[in-house]
Amino acid sequence: MFEDIISELGRRGVVVLVNRSTRWGYVVDAVVPSEKAVILKMPDMNRQTRVALSTFRDMTGRLEGDGYRVLVVPRSDMSQEQIKAFCDRISGESSLAVA
Repeated sequence: MFEDIISELGRRGVVVLVNRSTRWGYVVDAVVPSEKAVILKMPDMNRQTRVALSTFRDMTGRLEGDGYRVLVVPRSDMSQEQIKAFCDRISGESSLAVA
């Protein structure tokens, strides 16, 4: 599903950088520099410890503090329409279509 989102953004001409390090040493799943957005995969809460969950929250808080929009890919499957809607939130195409 994550790969489907990256592919859809690529079809739209959006540059996506995958597996990028932050200045705090965290590695994010994807960054969309033109939209100042970060895409994260939802961690598996069944296997996460409290420390790992705390780290995830710290990372998202720091990213948001630096002005990034943080979008989390849900663990459940997404339909093609849901993937396109998710990408609309990143690429802003929906706002262009309304204007």
